[in-house]
Amino acid sequence: MKRNIFLVFVMILIMSCCTLAADWVQIDEKIYLDALSLSPYNHHSNFDKDRLYSIWSKELNNGTEYWKNIEKKLGKKIWYDKTLNIVNCTKREIATKSIIMYDLKDKVAFNYEYNYLEWSSVAPETIGESIYTEVCYATAPKFRSDK
Repeated sequence: MKRNIFLVFVMILIMSCCTLAADWVQIDEKIYLDALSLSPYNHHSNFDKDRLYSIWSKELNNGTEYWKNIEKKLGKKIWYDKTLNIVNCTKREIATKSIIMYDLKDKVAFNYEYNYLEWSSVAPETIGESIYTEVCYATAPKFRSDK
């Protein structure tokens, strides 16, 4: 009996551990942000006065040509990707720091870390704008602990 109680306790501990690993919040169809990963981003001195933040996003494969082309290049089916986004709230810009793609077995199929940030203006009605808005202007306290 004590062994069964111990096993139940261990299972609860393991399950609670895993659920605290990320807090995925849906921002669009099949696109999520990890609210727990939001943090100020420290970069080189030329951005000293800019408000920079990093946040992880997850995008599920929706079968579009974009995903089909990636699968063709990698030679395997891709389930989703995780991207580390850097957002410049001061200049309304966004950049990608790294990207990891996962196959159907939840194993890393591709991983790339960018050596420098290539900034893009945040265009209206895009996923970039959704990320920018959530990071820079979200009213939900779980997205902005420093507001």
